Amino acid sequence: MDSYLNADQISFRDGLARWVDERLCPRAEELDRTGEFARDLFEELGSLGYFGIMYPEAYGGLGIADRYLLYTILCEELARGSMGFAATVCMHASTATNTIFKWGSEELRQKYLVPAIQGKKIGAFAITEPNAGSDAAAIRTRVTKVDGGYRLNGSKIFTSNAVIADFITVAATTEVGAGAKAINLFLVDKETEGFKVSRKLDKFTTHCSDTAELSFEDVFVPDDCLLSGGGVGMKAYESLTVDRIFTAALALGGGRAAYEAALRYAQERQQFGKPIGKFQAVQFKLVDMLSTLEQARLFTYHAAQMADRGLPITREAAMAKILAADGCNDICLKALNIFGGYGLMMEFPVQRYLRDSFFPMIGGGTSDIMRLVVARQIGL
Repeated sequence: MDSYLNADQISFRDGLARWVDERLCPRAEELDRTGEFARDLFEELGSLGYFGIMYPEAYGGLGIADRYLLYTILCEELARGSMGFAATVCMHASTATNTIFKWGSEELRQKYLVPAIQGKKIGAFAITEPNAGSDAAAIRTRVTKVDGGYRLNGSKIFTSNAVIADFITVAATTEVGAGAKAINLFLVDKETEGFKVSRKLDKFTTHCSDTAELSFEDVFVPDDCLLSGGGVGMKAYESLTVDRIFTAALALGGGRAAYEAALRYAQERQQFGKPIGKFQAVQFKLVDMLSTLEQARLFTYHAAQMADRGLPITREAAMAKILAADGCNDICLKALNIFGGYGLMMEFPVQRYLRDSFFPMIGGGTSDIMRLVVARQIGL
């Protein structure tokens, strides 16, 4: 893969990989077991500047041209260490903050975006509702105009980072049933009266990335917290397109961790007087795993570079997510098979890799929804 990256990109990746190996990997099992959020590691990443990859220097960002490719590399490397920790970072430093950068006022950027880039505040993004998942335009969380702002009422579910977030961008409608044209984005401070984390949801995957159900009861949102001055509509969902590339990168990291663990195990585990990697059945699995991983990485990086060039990426982002998420789930299943009985034991990380591999298959739109997106793009 180094031939696909320039010297600066390789240097960025290698420096980040060292941090992952030294700081994140040693704690990954504990974070998965306890389900705790590693705030110290989160703040450390912020202090190192990694949350500013996609933003200009004026807000404490890096101001780089290849921001989407480098952010893809960030998500992959972090997920190699811990998919749960990476999922928290991926949501925070992309969707949750990009909505403020793209549509927020200068005051909102200074109050929320700047400290978020520094790792001092945490963001979340809430769209999905109990009865509005893949059909996101059917949301029922409603806003009503009042003096000086809006009143927000409704509920959200499956919101990543919600428990630990300091602020949440919420998609709501001015008219239930009116579809995308009535949808806007509102920035809600977590301390606002009427906002509540109803319950933290218990997942079998990505344990240290919190997911929660939210409720909004007459939550007052000031006028200046209506992003883009209103009329955002489905632009909110269009902005999520590039996030499919980042979700694909999460899958790449998890699949890579599983492949490397299985390769090491195949070289060390002895049966019938020789390493099991000498048996053709195991060799073929590892070759198929590597082929799938490299194919998915090439296409995911390609999609990220298209985004950096400002090209349309609706089809490519969805295809990258399909290839990486489905492919890396298969890699993790093969890895567990190579480990045999040990793969079922909690003391070996391969079971975590398999559990976590389901997150990118669902998060950000299921694989079948991605196929529907591509089908529409090719005129079906």
